Amino acid sequence: MTVKIESARNPFKVMKRIFQIVTCLSLAHLVALALIAQTPATPDDGQALLSAGKAAEARAAFEAALTLNPGDTAAQAGEVQASESIALQARAGGQMDDALRTLLHAKELVPGNGRLLYDLGILEDEMRLFHDADESLAQAEKAMPPDPKLLYAIARVKMDLGQLAPAEEKMLAYLAVRPDDASAHFGLGRIYQIGLKFDKAKSEFARSIELKPVQTEAYYELGDIALKQADLGQAIEQFNKTLARNPQHGGALEGAGEADFKLKKYDEAKGFLQRAVAAAPDYPPCHYYLGLTLARLGQKEESQRELETASKMSEQQNSTGPMRIQQPAAPQ
Repeated sequence: MTVKIESARNPFKVMKRIFQIVTCLSLAHLVALALIAQTPATPDDGQALLSAGKAAEARAAFEAALTLNPGDTAAQAGEVQASESIALQARAGGQMDDALRTLLHAKELVPGNGRLLYDLGILEDEMRLFHDADESLAQAEKAMPPDPKLLYAIARVKMDLGQLAPAEEKMLAYLAVRPDDASAHFGLGRIYQIGLKFDKAKSEFARSIELKPVQTEAYYELGDIALKQADLGQAIEQFNKTLARNPQHGGALEGAGEADFKLKKYDEAKGFLQRAVAAAPDYPPCHYYLGLTLARLGQKEESQRELETASKMSEQQNSTGPMRIQQPAAPQ
């Protein structure tokens, strides 16, 4: 390659021209240079870099090999592995968009890879890109052999989309393979609970507790169902079990306070609800029931402030859907 330098008397102009040339080099140019030097990148080079913890350099080597031979299965597998490593590191650092770009880029180079599509769907679900996650996991289901983890992931996304019938179908299929997974029974309970099938939901939550007694969420959901069914004593009992394991559980604190409010135990309700506001300040019901409780205790100004806060929060959250304090756990 010949580079014409117009004026050696202007070093800044020279450096600018060199920078323009370097930044215009595409991956194909870099591969061509490697070929000229008779040192083309190979999947073995990428694996060596990956083993050394150099995922970015490994990915470059795999992509160089794919440029020479797009059908190189070793390079394809390496590209997926390196991209997963880079995406995980970005996700751990809170750089979710960078993680997503990494996996989408890999998808372009290695289309139809079930493992990559599964990882992409999981990340998209975590980023609340539910429709994208649903599409990615549907593609993964076609591309990879049956996998219980994939069934669970699809069930979770279908639940997030409000598609309860397919969510139930996939969760039941998962439980047919792994019947003793406490988190899956909890997830199925949530599906039934959202669909207002409370008896089925309670049965699944009870099974989750039977399999894993040391937890909080199944107790909380049982309390929430009891609260909805106006079984206030049972609600408080379940919320107290939740709080015994996690004293800062915002949902249980709010639920206990709401139950006490409905029982006209306003001083007790105030204590729970003040703790709920501290533990979950962005959860509107905490402020709403605290406002109602303060009004019953004659604290009008404080009551109005809490009710206004609850109203503003509810308006803001209407665009993204109702907030939940906790999410179902991942499968064991």
